[in-house]
Amino acid sequence: MDAFTDPKVKKETVVAASQVGKSEVELNMIGYIIDQDPGSTLYVQPTLDDARKFSRLRIAPMIRDSKPLRKKVSDVKSRDSGNTILQKSFPGGMLTITGSNSPSALASTPARYIIGDERDRWASSAGTEGDPWALAEARQATFYNAKSVEVSTPTIKGASNIENGFYAGTQERWCHQCPDCGEYRNIVFDNIHFDHEVKKIRNKKAYTVKNITWCCPGCGCISTEATMRKQPAKWIAENPDAYQKKGHRSFWLNAFSSPWTPWEKIITKFLEAQGDSEKLKVVFNTLLGELWEDRGDLE
Repeated sequence: MDAFTDPKVKKETVVAASQVGKSEVELNMIGYIIDQDPGSTLYVQPTLDDARKFSRLRIAPMIRDSKPLRKKVSDVKSRDSGNTILQKSFPGGMLTITGSNSPSALASTPARYIIGDERDRWASSAGTEGDPWALAEARQATFYNAKSVEVSTPTIKGASNIENGFYAGTQERWCHQCPDCGEYRNIVFDNIHFDHEVKKIRNKKAYTVKNITWCCPGCGCISTEATMRKQPAKWIAENPDAYQKKGHRSFWLNAFSSPWTPWEKIITKFLEAQGDSEKLKVVFNTLLGELWEDRGDLE
């Protein structure tokens, strides 16, 4: 949330694997807007169906369970609330929830804030109106304090909207300190070492993974998952000038930093996907947090 509340930041791009808290970050942003810094807000999901589902299952419970938000956003069932599943009014602003395939909402709703979820799954064009992100950003033209956030699991290298956004920003990666040399490193699959056994049960391969460690690419120090989870960690930017020049911070995070995903699960999913490029693509995108490209050597 630090970047979101920083007045110098005009745009955020977040590239992250699944189950690392992307939706929670977005919900916190929405809650902050409603309660602390109200303004017209456009929250965009890939489709209208996605938008309705997210509103019912995530936004509505957040408002219901938060006393400050509940005081400011009337219940949808209230006859005079002015609120619907896709619109939430609050003092000082309105939250419009829509899909990238809905040109009417994207082209007609002035918005100080734009939050775009799963950008790589967006429609290539909102009807016949063109690029949905460009349409949405055009609604911010009259706001001196506008802020936009795009979030997505990465997809195909060279054809990824979120990839373009990341490289236009500060290019920050979540790095852990090596307990031996003290350098901060991004934990990636190429530096994970492990042993595994495979058995066939009813003609299906069953994998047992053990002796999982991380090897520091700098000093070669071998550390366990438990050790690395206790190490200090911080964002390190490869292009810090983007903050000063454009107010654009961008972040990349994979599942090795997720508190909900053990390394054993990531490795097992990788092994189970061998020989199936579609399954391997899912592992690369949703767990390793990497763009997919033809890597036949790993199949």
